[in-house]
Amino acid sequence: HMSLCFSPVGDAMRNRARKFPALVNCTVIDWFQPWPMDALYNVGQKFLGPIEQLGPPESPVRAGILDFLPFSFEATGDIAGTFMAKERRYAYTTPKSFLELIKLYTEMVGKKVDALEDQKGRLTNGLTKLRQTQLDVAALEEVLKEKAVVVEQKAQAADVFAEEVGREKANVQAESEKAAVEAANCSKIASDVAIQQKSCEADLAQAVPLVEQAEAALDVLDKKDFQELKALAKPPGGVDLVCEAAMHLQAGIDPNIEVDKKGNVKDTSWKGSVKMMNAPEKFLQNLKDFKTHINDGHVPQTNVEKARKIKDGMGDDFTHAGMAKKSGAAAGLCVFLINIIMYY
Repeated sequence: HMSLCFSPVGDAMRNRARKFPALVNCTVIDWFQPWPMDALYNVGQKFLGPIEQLGPPESPVRAGILDFLPFSFEATGDIAGTFMAKERRYAYTTPKSFLELIKLYTEMVGKKVDALEDQKGRLTNGLTKLRQTQLDVAALEEVLKEKAVVVEQKAQAADVFAEEVGREKANVQAESEKAAVEAANCSKIASDVAIQQKSCEADLAQAVPLVEQAEAALDVLDKKDFQELKALAKPPGGVDLVCEAAMHLQAGIDPNIEVDKKGNVKDTSWKGSVKMMNAPEKFLQNLKDFKTHINDGHVPQTNVEKARKIKDGMGDDFTHAGMAKKSGAAAGLCVFLINIIMYY
């Protein structure tokens, strides 16, 4: 006999069953039922046991956390059932999800404990320095008493020096006249800077509408549009070039786009574009955050030039009207690329 274990999460199980029908026709399927609350409680108790910061076993804090973990997992399962009934879409909550929840919680507790220990150390160090400073101040007061006598002598010498300063005042007057000339020069420079600032503000006023148009093009899209786009085995003509332009633009920014040592896109084919859109929601968010990368100076000039070359090469096809009949996602992406290139 042989046992095969598959997770219902994702498309893997469905794809395998479609490619290999014997997995369904020639096997006995045993669906694992959800863990009972007692089992979830015991698992949480085992994994959270070593965390001393939660208190002793009978601590109300530890008991509350142990009760909450299975409750939250069960509540998530109930919501998933409601979601299935209304939207006809599965949202699986598996035992692995519960283990990942415990792992996330333990990691967060560890980080918080480390942060508190660091703050404790800094506070202790600060108090030690304050005590040492108090001792140093007391010692300085004694030194100041001795220095007061010396200061009196220096004051008398200062009176003599003041007479000499009066003689030097005439020289200072001449230097003041030179300073006035320099002030006039500085005033002229300030005027030139003000003119340049107005020019920069005008350029910024022209750039802002471009960014707003690019963001508006993305606002009408969602991850379903890109899911449909990446599902195309052979995209309509021009759609692949629009996606290629997006790859060039985000080379070195989006980790899903592989680049060589020189920063160039390794695979500009449709396969590379599909990989770029592997996580549609994240891909859409990357596009929305691209303006920030431009403002921070993270986007190389060569990325924009390569994307611009594709745009110019396609001519009127690289427009919303030219792409709308082929793909709505490609049309929105097209508008975004046009405006973000102009903004750069």
